[in-house]
Amino acid sequence: MEIEPVKGWKIFGELNYKTVDGFHHKDYLHYPQYHVDGSTYSSDVTSVSESAERTNFFNPNVYSEYLKSFKGGHTLKAMVGFQAELNKWRKLGASRTNLITEKVPDLNAATGKDKIDIDNNSGDLNHWATAGFFGRVNYDYKERYLLEVNLRYDGTSRFAAEKRWNWFPSVSAGWNVAREDFMKPYEDIINTFKIRGSWGELGNQNTSSLYPYIQIMKFVAADPKSNWLINNQRPNTSDMPDLISALLGWETMRSWNVGFDLGMFNNRLTASFDWFNRKTINMVGPAPELPAILGTAVPKTNNADLLSTGFEFDVSWRDRIGKVQYGVHFLLSDDRQKVLKYPNENGLLNTWREGQYLGEIWGYETIGIAKSDEEMQAHLASLPNGGQSELGNKWAAGDIMYADLDGDGRIHKGSTVTDPGDQKLIGNNSPRFKFGIDADASWNGFDIRIFFQGVAKRDYWLDGNMFFGADGGVMAIGLFYTTPGFLPSRRRRMGS
Repeated sequence: MEIEPVKGWKIFGELNYKTVDGFHHKDYLHYPQYHVDGSTYSSDVTSVSESAERTNFFNPNVYSEYLKSFKGGHTLKAMVGFQAELNKWRKLGASRTNLITEKVPDLNAATGKDKIDIDNNSGDLNHWATAGFFGRVNYDYKERYLLEVNLRYDGTSRFAAEKRWNWFPSVSAGWNVAREDFMKPYEDIINTFKIRGSWGELGNQNTSSLYPYIQIMKFVAADPKSNWLINNQRPNTSDMPDLISALLGWETMRSWNVGFDLGMFNNRLTASFDWFNRKTINMVGPAPELPAILGTAVPKTNNADLLSTGFEFDVSWRDRIGKVQYGVHFLLSDDRQKVLKYPNENGLLNTWREGQYLGEIWGYETIGIAKSDEEMQAHLASLPNGGQSELGNKWAAGDIMYADLDGDGRIHKGSTVTDPGDQKLIGNNSPRFKFGIDADASWNGFDIRIFFQGVAKRDYWLDGNMFFGADGGVMAIGLFYTTPGFLPSRRRRMGS
């Protein structure tokens, strides 16, 4: 719905509704299975299960905007509004075993006991909701100077009442240099040249659980896994609830970026560049390690700050030669993520820590591949306090010799950044310098397109029996990396 009470003032109303209905049927029938000698036998149990689910999603949006132009080329636009989302989901299912006949795979044609499929998540009910108020002001002067200011106030059902709402402001500005008077002599060459920048905050409320702030006791009616019988019946059971964090709340992504847009030669050549810096404050990182005496899983909470930096460069050329139209498009981007804050006082390597770039690979430095048994035995003799026994045994010609970086006479794995043992930082598995090239051409209704994309830099940890093969029934493991100065590592002997 759209209403315009007076010229320049418009009121918009939207109501979006989506419903999803699903019905699932699954049956297990007798099917042949095979012994090692090739003889067959059939499974003994037949069963049928059915479930139905429905999702109802509501999304109302109401906003109003006012546009006013003034003499001298000034234009002002203001908007305020409200938005909400409500999602309700329900599912129920049942199953029975022992079908009377496999020709009728239906619940009513089975003789087993009725069962609600709680184990298969077929009895469930949940919902989530969000709401937000927002406002925006735009200013434009002769399409040269552009300014936009935003403010949001958002709430979510996933957090406790005192953590449910938060403010998120943002501002952006642009200068279209091509509209300036001093650029008129070049307007046939430079059609667009805009310099822009922005700063703002956005919130993230996605959680693995819809109700992470509520302690829920795990209740099972007539628990089929119970080892107790009371009056010849399995009793209802209930477990202690998991710990929760009363402080869990919004993650705030505070970002700023600068860039430009360029169009030349009647926009046949276009290019844009962005450099961004995004800091995620109060991020929900891995749960901190606590003493085992706690006796249960540690709840996640807002315990980390993460910094992401990177750039994106986009350039394209599109033109015509006679009846041939063609174009080339190139894209290059890069980004890195660094942990700025995390409660890891001991600098453990198996979780986040301050100063860490996500994707780090820690491994052993190789001296080389033993060319003979004598060379390997000489290497092991230089490690009098254990050799390489922590990594494997039966070392011989063709195996890797590892460097004793900490000089303690053995090759071993440490656990902290200050005591990593003989491991060191050897790479990072985060993809760097992602690129894409898209070229196309057309002539008289015929067209061709070629597309390439890839990653220019990435270190990768290769292990598992799919790469190194099996050794005496035990998966062999190793490491391959492309850092200059290191040898690619082969399998290590694990014994038979």
